[in-house]
Amino acid sequence: MSIKWSRTLKNQAFGMLLVAPATLLLSVTILIPLARSISTSFRGASLLSAEQPFIGLANYKALLSGQEFYHALSITLRYVACTVGIEIVLGLVSALLLNSRIRFRAFFRSILLIPWAIPTLVAALVFLLIYQADYGVLNGLLIQSGLTEKKLNVLNDLNLALYGIMGVAIWRQTPLAAVMTLAGLQGVPRDWYEAATIDGASKLKTFLYITLPALKPVLANVTLLMVVANFQMFTLFYALTGGGPADATQSLAIYTYETAFQAYDLGKGSAIGVIWMLLLLLIAVPLNRVAHRSMS
Repeated sequence: MSIKWSRTLKNQAFGMLLVAPATLLLSVTILIPLARSISTSFRGASLLSAEQPFIGLANYKALLSGQEFYHALSITLRYVACTVGIEIVLGLVSALLLNSRIRFRAFFRSILLIPWAIPTLVAALVFLLIYQADYGVLNGLLIQSGLTEKKLNVLNDLNLALYGIMGVAIWRQTPLAAVMTLAGLQGVPRDWYEAATIDGASKLKTFLYITLPALKPVLANVTLLMVVANFQMFTLFYALTGGGPADATQSLAIYTYETAFQAYDLGKGSAIGVIWMLLLLLIAVPLNRVAHRSMS
């Protein structure tokens, strides 16, 4: 028994030694800053003062009693819902096309990930030129095709600015959703499709009763990944509109940045971050459960 316990302890010690570097890196980059941010949210911290008095829930009460937080939250939720929904649908359609026998399938598969490989900031700068009111490609195409007679200033229009940001996000992130869905499609056994064909099932029924159920865990994981990525999106909002015009694109990320680094209120900015994290957990945990339940 003593020899057995000695081997078990050695194996556990060796395992702990192997994970120690990753644990240390995780603590330094995530856990310690997270704990510091939570602590700061209960203090009257400011970039203009070294003092950080404990003020309890005052920062949270100030946020939840005002309208700015709810405005930023509504913008974020609308952006995430529209963007992720369109990305999932387009990703599924693209994956189905690339999984079928179409011409130049290998070529299309090879170039599919190019938009996703482009850095977010570079994509934002490119679309700044595309959306430009006077010489942008978008206005040129719309006017030449006769869809509009006046030039659209997308990123300075209260009604269009958020959709302009959505367009960039969808263009950049849909290829990743398509590739992940395509990988899931290739894991569906061909025997299922052959059996459905023999039974006389139509393509629609085959899709509804074979393809979709088989893709359920993949689609749940893709949805979770896209929700997390878009819920914390900062680069596109900041580079394209900076939260404007007239706060029409003031997401939670922009609101946190403005509160902490422009209004110098670190305590309130940290409180926004904590609430933001809790909201993301409320969305991510159910999606994660759906994915694991589908895989079991």
